[in-house]
Amino acid sequence: MWKRAHLPSIAVLAVALPIALGTPWWMERQEMQDRGLIPPEPSQVAKTEEAAQLVGSRWELRGTLVGELEGSDPPPEGTRLVDAVFKLTPGEGASRKRLNQCEFRAVDEEGRWWQPTFSFSSRPSLEDVLSVVYGCSDSEGEPPPAGEDVGVVVSFVVPEDAVESLSFEVTVPTAGPGDDPAPDSLRFLQE
Repeated sequence: MWKRAHLPSIAVLAVALPIALGTPWWMERQEMQDRGLIPPEPSQVAKTEEAAQLVGSRWELRGTLVGELEGSDPPPEGTRLVDAVFKLTPGEGASRKRLNQCEFRAVDEEGRWWQPTFSFSSRPSLEDVLSVVYGCSDSEGEPPPAGEDVGVVVSFVVPEDAVESLSFEVTVPTAGPGDDPAPDSLRFLQE
């Protein structure tokens, strides 16, 4: 039979147990975010063609193109090629260098996501835009010059049912390669 003497012990256990189990999980999760192992929660940019700052550089989603193959073989059946067209204005110093580690992904309203495809990167219209094969860099692997507007086209192959609801994320580390990168991220919604 329960006695009133046991109730304070049960109350202490009810408070202490969640804290004891949750604190190590929260600390481990925070460390993984700081090291860039878990994608950061992106800041949402309200409208297409609205500029936003990300780790010292300005980004704008100028629009999207769907199915612009330009003579390339089509993507697999049931999928579409979607190009996200950005305007990037690199910042000075370290923020410019960190662009070499930028990453992109497309996310639909169901939470499914896709990384860029490089199968369509040799199309003629992409000759004068920044490559995203190894971060945001030119053909020599250098980030673009600070303060100059640069076009960035990121191509994704996504299921046909995802095309209308896509948003695009850009992620850049906030620290150099030897440190914990603690990446920061923007999410652009297409209109």
